[in-house]
Amino acid sequence: MNIVSLLCLFASTSTSALASDDKPKPEVDMGGLLAAHYGLNLTEGADNFNEFALDRAYLTARAKITPTFGARLTLDADRPSSADTKYRVFVKHAYLEAKIGGTPMKVRAGVIDTPYQGYSDNFWEHRYVAKGQSDSNGNLSPADLGVSIGGEHAKGLVDWTVGLYNGEGYSKIEVDAGKSVQGRVTIDPMASKERMRLPLTGFVDYHMVQDGDPIMLFAAAAGFKMPYVWFWGEYTGRSQGDVSGGGYSVSLLPGMPKYFRVIARYDSYDPNSEVDADGWSTIIGGVSHNFYEDISLAATYERTTTEAAPDDAAHGAFLRMQAGF
Repeated sequence: MNIVSLLCLFASTSTSALASDDKPKPEVDMGGLLAAHYGLNLTEGADNFNEFALDRAYLTARAKITPTFGARLTLDADRPSSADTKYRVFVKHAYLEAKIGGTPMKVRAGVIDTPYQGYSDNFWEHRYVAKGQSDSNGNLSPADLGVSIGGEHAKGLVDWTVGLYNGEGYSKIEVDAGKSVQGRVTIDPMASKERMRLPLTGFVDYHMVQDGDPIMLFAAAAGFKMPYVWFWGEYTGRSQGDVSGGGYSVSLLPGMPKYFRVIARYDSYDPNSEVDADGWSTIIGGVSHNFYEDISLAATYERTTTEAAPDDAAHGAFLRMQAGF
């Protein structure tokens, strides 16, 4: 299916500013986000190694081209490995979106968000402290090349996205004829409440592999948010042929919104349930404070233990910062 034709078909059902004699001027909003940390490695044998590091730097342009069409471009910078001496810049998002006339739905095409990981990160609100489990264990990329459609209905009661993607993620090129079909549905019975949320989420990713067994990813998650306490819990699973694994992540963030928020998170993941001693678990504990809406600081203790070496846990103390502008 031709993506451009699909976008034009949906756009034609709405009143477009392009029909006017006066060509509209795009409205462009620029912004950025920085994430950095200071870390002290407390692992045995690390000799108190410590460092200042820039984790990510984002520069984003969002454009409202017409009342129907919009676009986004996000440039990201990081060090792909410890061997790199300089940061690289790459494209994280680059897409055109179109509203479907008379509905709350949108179509996006390009380098777009995948349905689940971005939703999870937005609810957790502490991605600068830790990525979502499906992202950190390499199962699911937060963005990929493809096309998607989604919408929000009944004042947020139902939120959904379905998309067709390459399947390799935004940081890798397409390697075969296989594609990934992903879908998420979230029902929030408290979406209409001003200061309370209770999202219940289901997600499925069916990745067709050209010369191999298809990969199936799924997630089930529940969240709760009010001013004095947040909670997010999820179970994620992966299967391909005879190999299957999964894990869960639980986060609790109580606190006083104007002063502090306690961070308590536990992740556990086993990539192959038939193999012993290949899993890991991570504990994160600390406190965060929002100086302004887009400026946050977190002090954390983080500890990762593997089943293969339970007595040799990697752990450290961190000061993590996020600044948006």
